[in-house]
Amino acid sequence: MNRFTHVIILQILGKIVGALVGKGQEGEVDYFEVIRTQVQQVVGDYIDAHNMKQLEIYKESLGVLLQRNSCRRHIVCVAELLPFHHSPDSYMDAPVESSNYANKNTVANSLSTSIITNRFLVEAGERPQSMIIHFADIASIHILVLKDAAQTYSKQGAPSRWWVDLDDQLNHYISHGKTLQNAVVDWRNDMVTCSYEEGRKYDSWIITDPVARLKDTCRQIHSTSGCDDHCQAYQLTMNREVSQFVWNYMGKALREWEMLRLVSAAMVKKIYG
Repeated sequence: MNRFTHVIILQILGKIVGALVGKGQEGEVDYFEVIRTQVQQVVGDYIDAHNMKQLEIYKESLGVLLQRNSCRRHIVCVAELLPFHHSPDSYMDAPVESSNYANKNTVANSLSTSIITNRFLVEAGERPQSMIIHFADIASIHILVLKDAAQTYSKQGAPSRWWVDLDDQLNHYISHGKTLQNAVVDWRNDMVTCSYEEGRKYDSWIITDPVARLKDTCRQIHSTSGCDDHCQAYQLTMNREVSQFVWNYMGKALREWEMLRLVSAAMVKKIYG
C-alpha cells in the first residue's frame, strides 16, 4: 500500500479516537453533546434515548479498541470484545506481522466483528431518524479499517481477501444509508400537518409541527388568498434544512462509499477471476 495513504488513514483514525475517548484539547466541545444537539435540531424530542446512550458507551469503547496498546499473543483478548467492554487491542499500533503481538489482520477482524455485532443499535432502533449521525460514524470507522486492512495485505497482482469483506460491508452500508436518508426526509414531512378553518370574517391556515414545537396560524379575510401559500412556504423551508442536514451527515458519506465500491468491486473481480 502507498505509505502516504496509510499515514493519512492513521491520522484520520487518530482524530476519530480523540473524539470518541475524549482526548481532545482542553476546552474542546464534547463530541457526543454536539451530536445530541445536531440531531435534536432536526428530530426534536423524537430520539431513541436508550439506544443513543448505549451507542455513546459502545463508541467510546470502540475508540479505546482503536487506540490502546496491543495484547500480547498469549493474553486472551476475546472477552474484551464483548459489547461495551474496553479492550487493550489497538488497530492503530498493531504491526502488519508479529509473533508476539496481535497483528493488524487479527485486530481488524476483531474490530469488524465487534461493529457488525453491535450495529443493530443504529440500524434497528425505534426511532431511526435520530440515529443517522451515529450510523454514518460507525459505518465510516468500519469502512476505514477494512480499507486499510485490504490495502495493507494486498500485493502486486494479488489483492487481499479483505477487499471482499470491504465490498460486502459497503453494499450493506450504502443500502441502509439510502433507506435511512429517505426515511428521515419522509418522516420529517409526515410530522407536519396543515389544516384550514373557514370562518365568517376570517379564514385560517394552521401549521402544526410537534418536532419543532410549533403551532403557527395565518389569518386572512374570508374569501381572500393572503395565506394560501403559508403551509407550502413552511414545508419548503423545513425541507431545505432537513435536506442539508441529511446531505452533510449521510449524503456526502454515501458518495464516498459508492466511489470506493467501484474500487472494491474491481478487486473482488480480480480475486475470483
